[in-house]
Amino acid sequence: MNVKRFYFFSLLVSLHCFNPAGAQDIIQTIRGTVYDSETRQPLSGASVYLKDTEPAVGTTTDEEGAFRLEKVPIGRYILKASFVGYETFTIPDLLVQAGKETILDIALTQAAKSLSEVVVREQTATVETIEPVSSRTFSVEETRRYAATFFDPARLATSFPGVVGTNDQGNHISVRGNSPASLLWRLEGIDIVNPNHLSNAGTFNDRRVASSGSQSILSTQVLDNSTFLSGAFPARYGNAIGGVFDMRLRKGNNEQYEYTVQAGLIGLEFAAEGPFQEGLESSFLANYRYSTVGLLTNVIGLDFGGEKITFQDLSFNLSFPTKKSGEFTVFGIGGLGSNVFEASRDSSAWETAKDRYDITFTNDMGALGVTHTYTTGQLLWKSVVATSGLNSNRFGDILNENYEVERVEEDDYQEIRLSATSSVTGKISGSHSLNGGFFLDHLYYRLSSAEGNLVVSPQTLVEGEGKGQLIRPYMSGKFSLSRVLTLQIGLHYVYFTFNGSQSLEPRASLQWNVAQNQSLNLAYGLHSQLQLPGVYFSKPTSSSGALIDTNEELGFTKAHHYVFSYSYLLDETSNLRLETYYQRLFDVPVSTNPNSTFSALNLFEGFVDEPLVNEGTGKNYGAELTLEKSLSDSYYLLFSSSLYESKYTAADGIQRDTRFNGNYTFSFTGGKEFAWDKEDKKRVIGINLRAVYLGGMRTTPINVSASEQKQMTVFDDARAFSQQLPDYFKIDLRVSLRMNRANYTSVLSLDLQNALNQQNVAFQYYDAVQDEVITKYQLGLIPILTYRIEF
Repeated sequence: MNVKRFYFFSLLVSLHCFNPAGAQDIIQTIRGTVYDSETRQPLSGASVYLKDTEPAVGTTTDEEGAFRLEKVPIGRYILKASFVGYETFTIPDLLVQAGKETILDIALTQAAKSLSEVVVREQTATVETIEPVSSRTFSVEETRRYAATFFDPARLATSFPGVVGTNDQGNHISVRGNSPASLLWRLEGIDIVNPNHLSNAGTFNDRRVASSGSQSILSTQVLDNSTFLSGAFPARYGNAIGGVFDMRLRKGNNEQYEYTVQAGLIGLEFAAEGPFQEGLESSFLANYRYSTVGLLTNVIGLDFGGEKITFQDLSFNLSFPTKKSGEFTVFGIGGLGSNVFEASRDSSAWETAKDRYDITFTNDMGALGVTHTYTTGQLLWKSVVATSGLNSNRFGDILNENYEVERVEEDDYQEIRLSATSSVTGKISGSHSLNGGFFLDHLYYRLSSAEGNLVVSPQTLVEGEGKGQLIRPYMSGKFSLSRVLTLQIGLHYVYFTFNGSQSLEPRASLQWNVAQNQSLNLAYGLHSQLQLPGVYFSKPTSSSGALIDTNEELGFTKAHHYVFSYSYLLDETSNLRLETYYQRLFDVPVSTNPNSTFSALNLFEGFVDEPLVNEGTGKNYGAELTLEKSLSDSYYLLFSSSLYESKYTAADGIQRDTRFNGNYTFSFTGGKEFAWDKEDKKRVIGINLRAVYLGGMRTTPINVSASEQKQMTVFDDARAFSQQLPDYFKIDLRVSLRMNRANYTSVLSLDLQNALNQQNVAFQYYDAVQDEVITKYQLGLIPILTYRIEF
């Protein structure tokens, strides 16, 4: 490093670390509301306090359930809230910082047994009940703290049991052996289209996928605590068989203006929040982000290997409480992204087949909605109306020896969803309650894909335009059978007008509190999911070569979910969970050809080239162990492991491994915070590590001779998914420095993804230029420097 640059950098660090305030305490306010988890009625007289503080810090809520703890020194605390007849609420790792007020919405659950306790994570916004089986509430602070998550909730989820990232270049995740395409995204209580940038990232054929991408459009600056579910979903969830991300947006500060600026390799961000008008309860929150790589390529002109990647997004949430009509919010997210690869006009630089292609991929997404929440007596009524849409295009042009362009690949995809939901929750008595409602979605699709010589002899892969209504009423009830037994039962019905498919789906769970800190849980659910639009509108050919439309009549893929779990609360910050599951899938689309090995369970990217029927089956089963300690005493840890099998049976009647059957996962995530001085909480160094060891994904062997003949990758489908890729191992590291000064907080962090630069196999393909099978590897060492300031 240049000596002058070294001294200049050292000066910046010294200025950053200099603390003119000396040992004087920096303080902040903790405030919020305590209410009933089911009716949202405010609880007056509830106790809210910080544990183990000297002097004691605590208060009681007023008539509106509001509380305020002022002049709280910055740092981490255990916060507790309690009310007579309700379970005690605990936040074991509450972070109080100088840059922003800590605002909490605390939902207490009426107790069926005295002395029980709900433990939630930092700054939990809503807790409807004790977390269901196969679910995990995660906080924004965790998303920022865990190593190399790229501030992305989907990447964070790979630390959870049974969740596997299928490629480092994207946030594609397989849950308990299911395809990433089986994942559902829900925002503010309503289902939306895929909320991710550049959905072709890290795919085998460089084409879009259904429910993931390079990076989430949802920035952590606007997210509230959210929930991830991996099986046996409650009755309010439908159209998913793999997993659910139930995302929430936080509300802006309604008393003062606050701002966040963040700069890093992922992007440049600016967030603002505050009251619309002083003295009113209404507030706004908005965040804008522009990709740093896009700025460097488009503005400065830096070259990243001939590839130009750019994205930008905007998120907002506007809150309008009223005195008599409940609360209204207006929310929205939107993202624009593109990936442009331009081939060299010097043929001597063409080392692989891709090098002679010009490829342009664009991916635009948006969602806009309005929510209304109204409480009266023992009833809670909540409604959401929203629209979301997605438009994606890809063009592949090959250069001949004269550098003339010939289009050989063209994809066009459009999806629009108009959605409404409304639900009513009411208490029968005590800890008994009922909940019912509906989801209504108007779905519109227009898509086409073709390849080959698109001028002379195009080959149509997918083509179609269609619409239909997805109608889903549901109801559920929670009943305390005794002081130790709680039963939840429900029913979910789904009807798809596009082709008349329907399904009636019972759901049930039973919780037995065998001791004050131990519980056994048993859950069951019948679930179903629509087929991918590319399956409905695929264009297989008949024996005469004509295109046929037989796949539009396919019904849902369905699955029975069975889950048994044992939970042991070791203390107020630590817990142990053992969970076993069995998922039996049926009505899976498979080929009408009795010798075919195709099953829709293996679909992720790619196209369908044969007529299908709902006659396939599959099964996923396994055991998961999780040991977690929330951040207290300056350290935290999360160990998760899973042993599992994922099988499918196609039209040929042979049971095989699915594409996503890795057999085992082991993940350790942990970290420690170091204060420069025990009495000085203003400067904190954080060291965070994540280690992942996974069984390799499955792949179909390549037929080398056929590939050489056709000059393209040809798989030996008779041996479908019989080959397992090598095991995957990666260590991520994150080092951060958090600085608190009067009225602002800054965080300087360095993430090292794949810190050991381990080579993990992504996939293999036949390359026509090199005339051999090529192994593509996942991402190597990537340093990500980020600076964030909140004020």
